[in-house]
Order: sequence, then C-alpha cells, then structure tokens
Amino acid sequence: MHKPAEHESDPEKVRLEQVAALTDPATIRYLEQIGVREGWTCAEVGAGAGSIARWLSNRVGHFGKVHAIDIETAYMEGLSAPNLEIRQQDITTTPLDEGAYDLVHSKILLMHLPDRERVLGEFAKALKPGGHLLVEEADIRSIQRVDPPSPLLTRAATALETFFYFGGADPGYGMKLLPAFRRTGLRFMGTDCQLTAVQAGTPEMQTIVLSLAKLAPMITKVGLMGQKEIEAAFDQLQQPSETVLYTPITVSVWGRRDED
Repeated sequence: MHKPAEHESDPEKVRLEQVAALTDPATIRYLEQIGVREGWTCAEVGAGAGSIARWLSNRVGHFGKVHAIDIETAYMEGLSAPNLEIRQQDITTTPLDEGAYDLVHSKILLMHLPDRERVLGEFAKALKPGGHLLVEEADIRSIQRVDPPSPLLTRAATALETFFYFGGADPGYGMKLLPAFRRTGLRFMGTDCQLTAVQAGTPEMQTIVLSLAKLAPMITKVGLMGQKEIEAAFDQLQQPSETVLYTPITVSVWGRRDED
C-alpha cells in the first residue's frame, strides 16, 4: 500500500495536530466571542494533542485552571503549565464534576460516543451558574463532495462513513448537534460551521490521508473496499492534480447556563 509520507512523530499525533491546525482558528474565534478571561476554570474534553488546552491556559492566567481531559493522554506529552492539569479520564463512565467550570469545550468527541446525548447533558450540568459550553461536532459526509467527480474517492468517503456506523459512531452528528444542544436547557448563544476545500497533493490533504490510513486496515477487513482500491485512493489524494474535496464540516454551538 502507498502509505502517507513518513513523519518523525507518531502518525496519530500528526493527524491530531493537523486537524487542530485546520479547525483551531475558528474555535479560538468562538472562545474569544464567549469572552474567556483570567481566573476561569475550564475543561477541555477530548483534548487530543492539547492545542486548545494550551491556548486556554495562556488565556485564564495564573489564577485560572485548565483540565485537559482525554482517555488517551500520550499525545499531550510535553504540554505543561502551572495552571494546566492533564487528566486521563473516560468521560462516559466518569463525568465532570457538577457546577465546577466556567467553560466546558469539546470538539469532534460526542459523535464517537454511543451515549452522546447523556454526555452532552452532563457537560451542561458541569457548568457553574453563568458558565459557558462550546461543543463542536463533525459531519464527515461532506468529504463525498469531489471535483472533478471521482467515483473512487466518493467510494472511499462512503466507506469511511459506513465504518463509523459499524463502530457505534454517528458520522453525521454535526447536523444533529443544534437541537441536541437546545435540549440541555442552556441559553443558546450562537452557532457556526466551518469546512475547508483541500487540493490533492498539498500538505492540507494529509489530514484526509492520515484519517483514511488509520482506518484502511479495518475498512478492507470488513469488505467495504479492496486493498487495490485503497492504494489507488491514496495515490489520487497524494499526487498533485486539480482534484479538490471538502474536509468534514464542523458544526459549532455555544450557550450559557443562567445565573441561579
């Protein structure tokens, strides 16, 4: 199989960092609109490689706190600050403390959890009076939009979507996030969505390439695509050409708990 280019870092860490590079600028705009300020206690749930946890740590200052929470914390190695605590925690079995946070943020997490709406409700309960919740979720079906049309890449995108369903995830959860958020009872403040058009053979395409590479062995194992099809898809994504596709749409919703 034609694999993605070799990296000095773990491929999954590289993938997380590239997803962050594409999505963090919008996340930071929302956090600035919310008004994160010094002294806040924040939970970054599903912290990944820690880029937003680092930003929050700088923002809340010496008297603030940031809890960077993930079931796998190895990708945050080297992330350190006096006001930052890395917590290895399965949010599905160990919820956040109720009434503990000025801000809870998660990105591309709930779609992977079978009991996602319960967890979303627990995020709302974890807010202090006046606290804010920002949740961002993907709809990966957008990567099926390719120009010029490519049946092979559309098939690969469909295989990714189908495999998510096999694992109990919801690849279209981004489009369901807004009504789910409203059901938490929080005061709705805003919503936005983001996606990026990426061209074959560019560094930005590596986010799609690494995601496909991560799941390719399982996609072929369950028969969604053959080995040669996967190899051809990698070649088409990595060879410079006029081919353009969308990254997954990320839908962001934020709101606030009323003062008691």
